[in-house]
Amino acid sequence: MAEPPSTRRRKVPGRKLRLVRPTRRPSTSTDGRSDPAAPGARPVTEPVSSSVGGTYQRQSERPEDWGVIAALYDIEHPTCRGDEARFWHDRATEARAVVVGPVLELASGSGRVCLALARKGHRVTGLELSSSMVQRATARSSKLSSSIRDRTTWVVGDMTDFSLGDGTFSLVFVAFNSFWLLDDAGQDQCLSMMRRHLAPGGRIIIDVFPPTVQDYTDEDAITQFLGRKWHGRSVLRVKDYRYLIESNEAISDVRYYSTDRDPRSPASMIGQFRYTLHPELSERVEARLSRAGFTVIETFGEYRGKPISPDSTRAIFIATVTQPD
Repeated sequence: MAEPPSTRRRKVPGRKLRLVRPTRRPSTSTDGRSDPAAPGARPVTEPVSSSVGGTYQRQSERPEDWGVIAALYDIEHPTCRGDEARFWHDRATEARAVVVGPVLELASGSGRVCLALARKGHRVTGLELSSSMVQRATARSSKLSSSIRDRTTWVVGDMTDFSLGDGTFSLVFVAFNSFWLLDDAGQDQCLSMMRRHLAPGGRIIIDVFPPTVQDYTDEDAITQFLGRKWHGRSVLRVKDYRYLIESNEAISDVRYYSTDRDPRSPASMIGQFRYTLHPELSERVEARLSRAGFTVIETFGEYRGKPISPDSTRAIFIATVTQPD
């Protein structure tokens, strides 16, 4: 359920938002490190000004409702299509040309990428930690043809510790930055699981974003309106972002509000959640893959297939198990 950095700095037109910058900037030499109201929603009666000292703050007493968050995630990221869908179809086709076997996506969310692959004829398994997300994936696939449903399998599980059959899959991948939801130990454990479940000759893919200076800079009230509505009202997304240098933790506090976009009218909180990423520079990702027993055979800086460059929006690593000399 991670997000691309493109959502970091989008501001809501016509709303006054105060930018808060940290007094300490990380050095690039520091260890290589340079997103009608729902039931129970609370009314917010003042126009948005800032999530610090303003009305759009995190409500510490309000629990995180992952059923609501899963539904909002589908509004924010409804489908996998275009260049992204073609990229995953091409990679799955290439892997299947080398070794026969199904595809496994780790941290599959509500099935966005898995379903795009199933529509193209691939047999896919989606493993996801959130049972709410798996319920939504199951519901989404139930609306499709029986042939597509028969090609999909949904599993509730932890991508650092699971058992789906050793040497089973032609392709195992983690898409859309979810690999960085794991800390150092978790990433190593995940790679071990990927290697264990990979069929001989199979491939793995890690799809993340290349960190920039913005990803090491604190900011409050990062806002955007989502492209689809919630019960007939627009959805305002507000995020506060903190980067902790010592632990390499990029912490996002995200809140969603239903609103009619009028600064004078009330908005209602729909839900909130917090997540932490552990971003790394591309050379550190490659080094981790090497330590885990993989050889990187290809890298991409976007879904269209261009190489990684300073302007890349993605950092995608395709690897196979290292063969002994």
